[in-house]
Amino acid sequence: MNAPRVGIVGGAGHVGSALLKTLNTDYGVTAFGICRNSVSAARVASQGMPVRVAKTDDAAQLAEATKDLDILVNCALPQYRPSKTLIANQRLADSLVRACVGKHLIHLSSVAVYGDFIPGCSSLFDNPRPDTLYGRQKLQMEHLLRTLAKKYYTKCTILRVGHVYGAELLWSEAIFDLIKKEGFRLPFNGQLPSNAVWITNLIAGIRELLFGEPVQATLNVVDSPQTTWRDIFDLHSQASGNCAVKSLNQFESERRFRERKRWAETGMTARVVRETLRWAMHLPASYVASVPTFKAMSQWAVAKIGSERLDAKLWAVHCKRFASGTKANAAPDIPLIFISEHVPGPCLSYKGNSPAESMAALRVWHDAISAPHANAWRSIQ
Repeated sequence: MNAPRVGIVGGAGHVGSALLKTLNTDYGVTAFGICRNSVSAARVASQGMPVRVAKTDDAAQLAEATKDLDILVNCALPQYRPSKTLIANQRLADSLVRACVGKHLIHLSSVAVYGDFIPGCSSLFDNPRPDTLYGRQKLQMEHLLRTLAKKYYTKCTILRVGHVYGAELLWSEAIFDLIKKEGFRLPFNGQLPSNAVWITNLIAGIRELLFGEPVQATLNVVDSPQTTWRDIFDLHSQASGNCAVKSLNQFESERRFRERKRWAETGMTARVVRETLRWAMHLPASYVASVPTFKAMSQWAVAKIGSERLDAKLWAVHCKRFASGTKANAAPDIPLIFISEHVPGPCLSYKGNSPAESMAALRVWHDAISAPHANAWRSIQ
């Protein structure tokens, strides 16, 4: 099979630029960055990569700029205020699908559609419940693309991409920061599935789709073989010259997991009721603390009543709240993704590699961003 000609929509972004470079240099695929303006196109051109400029949410412009290409890979997602997001997504989805009539569209979504905590139930694949704005935007885009793909008879493959890590990527930067954060611990010694994907493995998976038959499907993309959080954190610890992250004790790991699993399995309405009640219970204490005059009046009233029992009870409540606050401040909160289960549903099948091969690149990048004036080195994407 001849190598396909590919357009990378959003080719100036972190993932898009890595995909564009690797396809052209390592896989022999002719890939073009498709950028919405000359500024982002200049960043791609400065790396020696072929690029075209087209207003990506204009179907006519995008179709004209990509008429000689076989496949479009969409890495772009409009970033606007919530009030404008739906319209922006509709325009981009319509443009992508209409430009891909008779072609293959590969859209990069995210495992964020399942929420920050993934409980692992199979029904979540068909009925995702995102709990962040980013996850809701990604799921909204999926719905739009499926509907429009049926309307225009376009082959559309949706990839729910895991947490992408590697040199020059934000997830790796966040992991470097957590490694250096005092008191951070990995739940279950990091042995849970990471649902992450090394950038090189993501590109290898996309390559399988480029050379295969177009499929109308939704698939997860994670490391193959599956990596654990311990694998990934140890990789970054070695690259940054730090000690391995310690493990959170088993009791606390299980407690947090059970707590978050119950929360994830609770409906949205029930969550609102519970969280409102919890807020209402804390309201008197927070009100007293934030209104000094009321606090003084309360103390005067207790003194007037002269009840030692009431005085002791209020003091016990104060001590309990102070102790719980001190405890919370002593141990950094653990992001929910580190106690999540494996993503539900089918995963993209491809031949992956060990992320240990990225050690040298991670080390060079870590040293660069850790040096003085590192912010001047980082590219603005």
